[in-house]
Amino acid sequence: MIASLLALTLAGSPPMLCRTVHGRLFASNGNPAMRIWVVGTKRILGIDADEDLLLDRLPANVRKLWAPTGNLFNASIYGDFRVCARKPQRPGVMQRVIVTHAGRLRLDRYDGGPP
Repeated sequence: MIASLLALTLAGSPPMLCRTVHGRLFASNGNPAMRIWVVGTKRILGIDADEDLLLDRLPANVRKLWAPTGNLFNASIYGDFRVCARKPQRPGVMQRVIVTHAGRLRLDRYDGGPP
């Protein structure tokens, strides 16, 4: 994750604005497939990731918690996510972000399986 941030900086990209949001990370149809709903708002953040590497771009603690579900669509994860914006926010447009850190995580299964 640090390497990708460094590569963007060295490539002459503008600095990214980072912040921590409390939200629900979930998988969805469409692009981007991984999204975060920011609790208390109508805002959805889209996680920039290669579709083949969805979980590889997320922090290790998120991957570890989500892996036993077997299917990304079977659960969501509530927590505090440190996100860095790829572009400024625009009303009515899903903002693209990368997730650099996650904490206080809780798995919420939809299929009735163990937490």
